Amino acid sequence: MGCGVCSSVCPESAIQIGMDKNKGYFTPSIDNSICDYCSQMKNGKCVIVCPGVEVDFQKLGNRWVNGNAETDILGSFLKTVYAHATDENIRYQSSSGGLVTSLLIFALEQKMIDGAIVIQSDEKYPLIPKGVLATTPEEIKAAAGSKYSSAHIGEPLSAILTKGGKYAVVGLPCHIHAIRKWEQFNRSIEKNIILHLGLYCANNNTKFATEYFLRKNNIQPKHVEKMTYRGHGWPGKMSVKLNSGTQQEIKRGTTETSFRRKLSFSSSFHYDFQIPRCLTCVDLTAELADISFADPWNHRFLKSEHIGKSMLVIRNEIGLSLIESAIKSGSIDVEDADSNEVRLSQNIEFKRKATARIWLRKSLNMPAPTYKGKSYELKRIHAFSYGNYFMSYISSKKWVRHLLPLVQISRWVIGVSLHKIKKQFQLTT
Repeated sequence: MGCGVCSSVCPESAIQIGMDKNKGYFTPSIDNSICDYCSQMKNGKCVIVCPGVEVDFQKLGNRWVNGNAETDILGSFLKTVYAHATDENIRYQSSSGGLVTSLLIFALEQKMIDGAIVIQSDEKYPLIPKGVLATTPEEIKAAAGSKYSSAHIGEPLSAILTKGGKYAVVGLPCHIHAIRKWEQFNRSIEKNIILHLGLYCANNNTKFATEYFLRKNNIQPKHVEKMTYRGHGWPGKMSVKLNSGTQQEIKRGTTETSFRRKLSFSSSFHYDFQIPRCLTCVDLTAELADISFADPWNHRFLKSEHIGKSMLVIRNEIGLSLIESAIKSGSIDVEDADSNEVRLSQNIEFKRKATARIWLRKSLNMPAPTYKGKSYELKRIHAFSYGNYFMSYISSKKWVRHLLPLVQISRWVIGVSLHKIKKQFQLTT
């Protein structure tokens, strides 16, 4: 997955995380001349923390998540709310409501934390995000917004170990999984990271996804000086600044009116450039975080919301205390949300079908993660969902990308046909 946690946990500094130029995402490499297998432990610490090996949701959840309600998608939680930052500039420039940015700044100014691990765009390589340790409000604001590309947090985690202090971490489900697993056996890192803010994630993408999408919009990636994937209201627009000084805005798939560009967007960021590991992840909502954050893709918000609003799943007393304190300070506005509406606001079928994709891989003696304390009903027919994403395994090859328009049209035709068949079958039964 390239989350980077293994590079920080290694006692011999034998693991380096780097961008695999052929695969298009971050991967670990091990210096076998240094690695001593953690003094011949049964499993090295890197294996113990790796979310690609195993995640025990029940064990980890019982320790850190004490919500009194539970659903198959949301996991355990205390409360669900809709919220937005009261700072209108933060709200407008963020992906959806500016809650993560506002809460981090509030926690920093109240001296709850000394800093936060966040993801920023690399100034030298603007299409490749990087994990950083932000210690000022300005640095936190600079990290606002989604990044639809592989990013690791190994370097800032290592910095925390050196500095000491109290920190927040903002991460995808896989980042949170690995950190929680590390905290099981390392009380020091548990004391250092006092706040875990999880971002909903269906899938992440290789760097080729952004490059392909830019070229489809007549922008050469090498000419990009700065890029934001979200912001400027909600659902937001992509903004690209070229090294010539030209600024260009691109509609997202949710606001795009051109059928051709809609297909290009979904191909780039949902289907054809996924990091393959994402196809075997069952956690949509960052179930092991203190608070989980997402866009409210509800019909009523899509009709009426244009500035930005966030959807929060508050999972334990740590998260609830932070939210209540931020409300009292006037940093955020909050309204209660129906948990069932929150549950249905995202594409839950993709994660449900992961159970069958994991079953298929294990049946073929291929590596796949083991999940404990969480499972969806296994329907073997769902293994065919791999067909929607088969290009993710080969789209790193340039010649394959020339076939994508045909794949996009075929996927749309098949999808429409299956929908009609399903609808007709429901009518006749």
